[in-house]
Amino acid sequence: MNRAVFLALLVSNVDAFVQRPIIRVPLPVLKISTGDDRSERESLDISKTTYSSTIKSPKDAYIALAEKGASNAKMMKRKILHQSILGGAYVGFGGLLSLCIAGNIGGIGAQNPGLVKMAFAALFPVNLLLILTTGGQLFTGNSCSVAAAKYEGLVEWRELGRSWAVSIVGNVIGCGLFALASFYVGLLTGGTADLCTSTALNKCRATFGQTLVKAILCNWMVSLAVFLGGASNDLAGKLIGVWFPISTFVAIGLEHSVANLFILPAALMLKVPLTIGDVLLRNIIPVLLGNAIAGAFVVAGSYSYQFGRLGEKSRKEFIARLESYEARKKEEKRRSKAVNGERADDPSQRELVQTS
Repeated sequence: MNRAVFLALLVSNVDAFVQRPIIRVPLPVLKISTGDDRSERESLDISKTTYSSTIKSPKDAYIALAEKGASNAKMMKRKILHQSILGGAYVGFGGLLSLCIAGNIGGIGAQNPGLVKMAFAALFPVNLLLILTTGGQLFTGNSCSVAAAKYEGLVEWRELGRSWAVSIVGNVIGCGLFALASFYVGLLTGGTADLCTSTALNKCRATFGQTLVKAILCNWMVSLAVFLGGASNDLAGKLIGVWFPISTFVAIGLEHSVANLFILPAALMLKVPLTIGDVLLRNIIPVLLGNAIAGAFVVAGSYSYQFGRLGEKSRKEFIARLESYEARKKEEKRRSKAVNGERADDPSQRELVQTS
């Protein structure tokens, strides 16, 4: 191509671009949420709620959590039981996978105990991913989501109590049957059995108060995993949101009631030196209490205060103070303009400005 022709084409294209009209997009007006508005349409069933991005805002994620809790609590008892049995079985799958891999690392694991913890923590979260994506139910998750639904007036006390009770029963059945199946087919042998029994013994050595606090810290992480999983609208986001909080509590060594409902019965089948009374009094009861406290108050209560009905009064007071502040600033700006206008009309002020 001739150099002159090329330059002419280049100049013409530049001229066309320069002369193209500029489209100005107005910036969105920032609004303070009152807690009464919902940026998405209401639905008791989270699967029927449409969101526009890959991740929800914190407020929308809390709304989704409460809606999920209401949907879970309003199911028929047999459906809650069915989903809870499946949820317990999925926890069993995750627990058995972690025991099989982490318990058979061998000599390198004995010299590097952190490696065993890391392997266990990295594999265990598969259970919650299965539960969240299939609609399974765990007592630990329901202690948070159904409590959030109660705070927002979506369920009654009777429905909350029924949800918690039936999900515990279903989780016991699912975990117990999975532990029995694992023992029956010979999967609880070798390093897998050794890690299972040592883990069970460690879980029953702490005091009631220590176990209670470890359970609170545990379900704080688990409830946030449920929160983050519900905040994401795609599978990859759910996986990331679930993996980090769950692996955190596992690696630290905190107490999850449903996971213990698999590990402790499996250890009893392996003739660990514990009685059923030891398992109940030293672990299961304090862990259930601690998990319920974390789910209902630490997470659901906190975010209801921040985004829901529990914090409605505080938000109204904040909005009133904000409006008062904005009105005061507007009045100061008006007075400043008025003073500047008077100075502009005063000849002596104009001369002073000109000399300066």
